[in-house]
Amino acid sequence: MTAAARTKPGRRFMTTAEYLALPTDDTRTELIYGEVVVSPSPAFEHQVLIYCLVDLLTRWTRHFKLGKVAFDVDMVLDVRKALIFAPDIVFLAAANEARLRRGRIYGPADLCVEVLSPSDRPSIQNRRFADYERYGVPWYWVVRPDGKTPIIEENELVDGKYRCRSEISGDTWFEPGLFPGLVFRLPPMIAGQDLKAAVKGKAKKLV
Repeated sequence: MTAAARTKPGRRFMTTAEYLALPTDDTRTELIYGEVVVSPSPAFEHQVLIYCLVDLLTRWTRHFKLGKVAFDVDMVLDVRKALIFAPDIVFLAAANEARLRRGRIYGPADLCVEVLSPSDRPSIQNRRFADYERYGVPWYWVVRPDGKTPIIEENELVDGKYRCRSEISGDTWFEPGLFPGLVFRLPPMIAGQDLKAAVKGKAKKLV
């Protein structure tokens, strides 16, 4: 345990090496400037949506040989500053697969997706947004699935700053800038319906 951990009861502080040496489990943890942050267990609907998004993105990227999709994988942004996030979903382009080492991503993924829960702390959300921007994550989606009008906010890194490229709500179709031709909507995914109800166009042939 580091000196910082001993001086702040109730809070756990670690170096990057200490954190990466921990045994893996089903608990979602992140290391934010040395502080270990543990997230509450997600709700059933939250997990269903993540599964559907991972399934769809995997089918699309595999078919077009674009790269790899994964969920809840450590993304090591800064070893020295002990900064490691675990996005709900990541996409790593084929050109950047050298960043995948020993089961973790070292450097920014090409896309990070966060599916927000009511228990998510706004301070952590703001920290994540700022650090994804600072460390060069090109695309960042923020999904708010709660209520009758789910929202997906698509942020694109332009000249080092995030620009909201689109914000889609309710049953509106979403075509990501990163994946031209892929068109989907959130409500059928949240409801756990067959993926065919959630896509149109080229994706129909993949689900």
